[in-house]
Amino acid sequence: MFDQRHTDRASKAYIPAFRQAPENHSWRRGLEPFSKLWFNGRIVAFESAVTSVLTHGLNYGTGVFEGIRGYKTKDGRISVFRNKDHMTRFVESCRMLGLKMQYSVDEMTSAVLQVVKENHVASDLYIRPIAYVGFGGINLDLTRFGVDVAVGGFKFEDYFGGTAKGLKVCTSSWRKISRGSSLPLAKASGNYLNACLAKAEASRNGYDEAIFLDQDDNLCEGTGENLFVASGGKLLTPSLSSPILNGITRDTVIRFCESLGIQVLERDVTRGEAYRADEMFFTGTAAGVVPITEYDGRTIGGGIEGELTAKLRNMYESVVRGESEPYIEWVTFV
Repeated sequence: MFDQRHTDRASKAYIPAFRQAPENHSWRRGLEPFSKLWFNGRIVAFESAVTSVLTHGLNYGTGVFEGIRGYKTKDGRISVFRNKDHMTRFVESCRMLGLKMQYSVDEMTSAVLQVVKENHVASDLYIRPIAYVGFGGINLDLTRFGVDVAVGGFKFEDYFGGTAKGLKVCTSSWRKISRGSSLPLAKASGNYLNACLAKAEASRNGYDEAIFLDQDDNLCEGTGENLFVASGGKLLTPSLSSPILNGITRDTVIRFCESLGIQVLERDVTRGEAYRADEMFFTGTAAGVVPITEYDGRTIGGGIEGELTAKLRNMYESVVRGESEPYIEWVTFV
């Protein structure tokens, strides 16, 4: 649990690695965190929110996290997208793992907005809530120790670094973790080692992203995104009975399709169906709606963003910036 005396002592000797790096180092180019964050119930300086190298969550991956986006609007405000829905999933993930979460959905929702306000951000941003088993012991029974909770963030633009007009993806040699070995529905820190292995493999082989197969050889999701396949005017996407995350952006796109009269089938999707698809795209908080134009060396559709993908992407970008009245309840302005 949080101990301010420990924090004060540790922060005197603590210099974040990214701030020790040269100005042109990729760490500095890629990430500049907010100067203030929310840590165990109050706003503190970034350098003060420290934890021990013996923290249970660091050693064993016993934690959960969220990703929430904020967008600069035309009138200079920040629109935070589906904040409460993200925080509901956050608390549910804690419950699935059995973490002793001491804050409610409403308290966490408020913490997110407080972080945005305190940092006076004037650009698109990414917010990272995290709850993890803290310092206390090495026993693998995670329920025996307290939980630290934090909300930080950083300026953020494009997850795929300029390749978002069409991704080149591959099937990963790594299988998605199964429901029998973990909790894929929980946005759990430890689950993402599986994703890191697949992402690194794809990068080494010259691809932008990887797609997991499940234990039955059906398509699952990307390393950090849900997957949609368009065929014959319908959208196919793996169901929540597959080992996938219940994505907020996935849900957003499905609701868009309902309003547009586009049929979405949540079911098993085979690799063959993807190879012959008219369009494919990923959805995710960091990624948004991103077209896939090549899969396992096969051109998807015409090799460019398809009409349906473009329509849904444009719709999404309008909604997240608070420019679409029918969906304005999803946005909180700061």
